[in-house]
Amino acid sequence: MIWIQYLAFLWAVVITQIGFAHSEIHFLKRHEGESVVLPCEIEHRDPSPLGVYLKRTWLNHKEVLFKYTKEDFTVDNSADKSRISVSGDPSLYSLNITISQLNASDTDRYYCEFVVENLSSADEKIPSKTEFFLLVGAGGHWCGCSSYSSLLYVLSSAVGVLLLLLLLTGCVLCKGKARHNAKSHSPAPIYEEMKSPSQKEAPLRLKDIGCSEYRDSPAKRSSSENHYETPRAALNSIKT
Repeated sequence: MIWIQYLAFLWAVVITQIGFAHSEIHFLKRHEGESVVLPCEIEHRDPSPLGVYLKRTWLNHKEVLFKYTKEDFTVDNSADKSRISVSGDPSLYSLNITISQLNASDTDRYYCEFVVENLSSADEKIPSKTEFFLLVGAGGHWCGCSSYSSLLYVLSSAVGVLLLLLLLTGCVLCKGKARHNAKSHSPAPIYEEMKSPSQKEAPLRLKDIGCSEYRDSPAKRSSSENHYETPRAALNSIKT
């Protein structure tokens, strides 16, 4: 079952690369009975944080602990109180959380969330610079039987969803590019196609008429006859 380790690592890498994580992800692997230190830190700011949460998600969504500045921390599960310790203080912008006597059920994603007071609205919650994927092996094997199926299902589903999202994004980009190319090669405006042949040929016909037909028209002939008398008509007028 060692390959489950690589599946978990792949999941951590994928969500880091596509920006689904709040911050940088560190992959940690431990055996049962060992301990792990989770450092939590944020940038200096004003005002300073008044508290910090340690949360876990994916396999078990819950708040592991909360520490208010200058006070002791509280835990969600009283059984964890004896195996968790905190050094540092939220007001100092950094602290270390140690979880000892690890077991397979501790496998999960962990992150810290600092609480900063906001007088005008709800308090601001700021994730720490680093998130952690903790994988705990049971009895020399990575993940016990109880958590193996859940972890496999969650990670496989998550990777499948991410791949589907990437595929859909690629399809949308391809369609957008195709539409852009279609617009750049659009046909002539439809009003050009709707023009009647008579409208298109009107200038040419007028030009031709001006040179030939207009010269021989009845109106032209009648107009010239009104201004000049023929010789026969002049002789008839003399005889009479």
